[in-house]
Amino acid sequence: MQNTTAYGEGLQLALMANREFWSTYDPEDKTTAPTKHEVVSFLRSRGASKNLAESIDKVLRPTSLKCGGRPKKWKR
Repeated sequence: MQNTTAYGEGLQLALMANREFWSTYDPEDKTTAPTKHEVVSFLRSRGASKNLAESIDKVLRPTSLKCGGRPKKWKR
């Protein structure tokens, strides 16, 4: 990592998780994506709070892999 003192702690953790998990992700093969649990556990083991770890996972995870939320039939 380049000059890490210039980045906030959350950004450092996000960059670390991105390099650890998403650098090998192949959009054509969804089995190469890490689970939310893997990413959150990795970040928690490096000092992130649960909320920060889950937020970083949401930011890094491609939209096509996000699940949950309100069903489309409920949206106006």
